[in-house]
Amino acid sequence: MDGYKRPFRGSKIYVHKKDDEDKTLVNLYKESEYAKEDTPKKSRKNKDADTSGEDIDDFINTSNNTDEEDIPVKKSIKKERKKRRQKEKREKIAKSIIAKIVISLIVIALIVFGGLWFFKPSFIENTLDNFNPEKAVADEIYYSPLTGLETKNKNIATDEATCIMIENSTDARPQSGLNAAGVVYEAVAEGGITRFMAIYKGDLPAWVGPIRSARQTFVHLARPYNCGYVHVGGAGNAIETLKTAGYRDLDGGWVEGQYVFRVSDRFAPHNVYTDAEHLNTWSSNKGWTKSEFTGFKRIKPDTIIEPEEYTAKTITVTMAGDNSYNVVWKYNPDTNQYSRSHAYGGAHMDRAKNNQQTQITTDVVIAVKMTTVARSSEPKYYDHTTTGSGEAYIFQNGIIQKATWRRANIKDELKFFDSENNEIELNRGRTWISIYNNTSGGRVGWDK
Repeated sequence: MDGYKRPFRGSKIYVHKKDDEDKTLVNLYKESEYAKEDTPKKSRKNKDADTSGEDIDDFINTSNNTDEEDIPVKKSIKKERKKRRQKEKREKIAKSIIAKIVISLIVIALIVFGGLWFFKPSFIENTLDNFNPEKAVADEIYYSPLTGLETKNKNIATDEATCIMIENSTDARPQSGLNAAGVVYEAVAEGGITRFMAIYKGDLPAWVGPIRSARQTFVHLARPYNCGYVHVGGAGNAIETLKTAGYRDLDGGWVEGQYVFRVSDRFAPHNVYTDAEHLNTWSSNKGWTKSEFTGFKRIKPDTIIEPEEYTAKTITVTMAGDNSYNVVWKYNPDTNQYSRSHAYGGAHMDRAKNNQQTQITTDVVIAVKMTTVARSSEPKYYDHTTTGSGEAYIFQNGIIQKATWRRANIKDELKFFDSENNEIELNRGRTWISIYNNTSGGRVGWDK
């Protein structure tokens, strides 16, 4: 009979219009037991593949079979269809992963080549050739050219150096700021009385003084440090030298009350002081903010020297005939430092602004023998010939080493050499250099 079919087990399907046949079959398939058996346990949410057409075809092709014939056929068709769907799903997942990988590689390539295009090839080549992981770490460590000590200040190599004249008459003691200096030069200035030139690099003392006049010996020694030379007045020849090119003259006699000031617990002329804040402002206003020099050759960082035998645990430096100005240094193996005392007895102290006092110490002691010249017009004043060469004794790590000092001209830094003409390496830290003369009983001695 036209208009209906018998798909399975006597069921009747009425098709009213030929054009609606496909739609009617779809609805019938969805309501059938065949579709229910084929539906996964989890709801289908994957719309990537529409297989309803295949399912209906299978449904129609098997609808006229009997129960006995239908079971194996349906199972076989369903099994094949399931395998086909799983295969298609795996292929789509694989294609999706491959597509994502390709896109990622393209993006990375664009970034890399874009960067190479942005930078100059020479810059990239130099960067790759010079890259060294160990050097990259080492570049973050900075060392002071004055002391050789490690510092966090990355500008230490170019920071302004400051040289300050500090007196050593008995009325000037205890001084302030000597323990904060990286290098101290000591020499007789007049009448057997010694004077100091304290040198600082980067960190300036919180409190320093008493500041006294300039002397030619120290003016010459200050030249290679390119430092601001702080003093109050000075000898005629020293003042004339400071006027020459290359010197940074900071004469406190002209700026009293502005950059230097007098304290009330000392009497003149032993009462001129200053501090870090005033010194920084003073140099900055002069336009002096950078100083560069090589400094003494220092032992490699972290080097530990343990001598088999201490050869000089007590050092005596005779500067003149008066024991008030002669010096005794005592070596302390626990700290690997030397503590300073006056030859007549008593520790040489350094006083802070709050009047707290500490004994002066240093890491290296050097005694330098130089020729002393008395000025003909002012016979009580002494100058030293700081160029040429001569004897020196270096004390560090509890041992003594005889050396030769050399300096071709006043622009050169003072250097020390051993008997084989090798430049001697000094311990890192503070260095104290005592210049004794060869005409008035100056000498150096030591014992174990």
